[in-house]
Amino acid sequence: MNLRPDAIPRPTRPPALRALRAAAVLLLPAALWLAGRAPEASSYFPEFYHQWSPRPGAWSSYHVRDARGEEADLTFAVVEEVPEGLWMEIRTSSGGVPSVAAYLLKGDPTEDANIVSVRAKDGDGPAVEIDRAALERLRQQGGDRFGREAAAIGPTFGRLEALPEEKVKVGRKTLLCRRLRIVAEEGRSAEVWLSDEVSPFGLVRLSSGEEEVTLTDFGKGAKPSLAGPFLRFEVP
Repeated sequence: MNLRPDAIPRPTRPPALRALRAAAVLLLPAALWLAGRAPEASSYFPEFYHQWSPRPGAWSSYHVRDARGEEADLTFAVVEEVPEGLWMEIRTSSGGVPSVAAYLLKGDPTEDANIVSVRAKDGDGPAVEIDRAALERLRQQGGDRFGREAAAIGPTFGRLEALPEEKVKVGRKTLLCRRLRIVAEEGRSAEVWLSDEVSPFGLVRLSSGEEEVTLTDFGKGAKPSLAGPFLRFEVP
């Protein structure tokens, strides 16, 4: 069975953190966080400043607040290594309904060329799969058909300034973090705390004005939560 974009209702949630569930529900580039940075910014994946350091089985959970005050919790989990690359899941929920999007990756997911395929499931709905060719067709069709774009959380590139290391407590663990300030050309800035103990993105905290990304927990032993059969998502 195949699933077409016109069979899916247009999203009605507010645009910024709507992206967290849209990644799992619609798999549409226009509904994801699209970073307002360089032309090579990801078309398919939520973006924030990070260091890509995936380890099979590693997971990290975050609380996110955007400039509008919208909040969400999500987990990144590297669930499986296969010959084609790594499967990484994004898990979140809204009103108690879980949503999962899984990305088959050849490298950092914020580079379009590294995303091979995406799978997703929202609550009791069907599990769907969209390959790279369909993703590219969606990107070329543009965002107006599917809903408004959402902003990235904090600047993703700019001038980097080293700051003193700082210890950050996450649950029962204390991490000695590298700390830096990133200043974008338009004047936006963010402070970022990073640790090699956290995978897959190394991010412990990001603070940019009212915007915050805060690590709430992390660990090992992540396993796939999506199971087939998957409906193929077709784009005319």
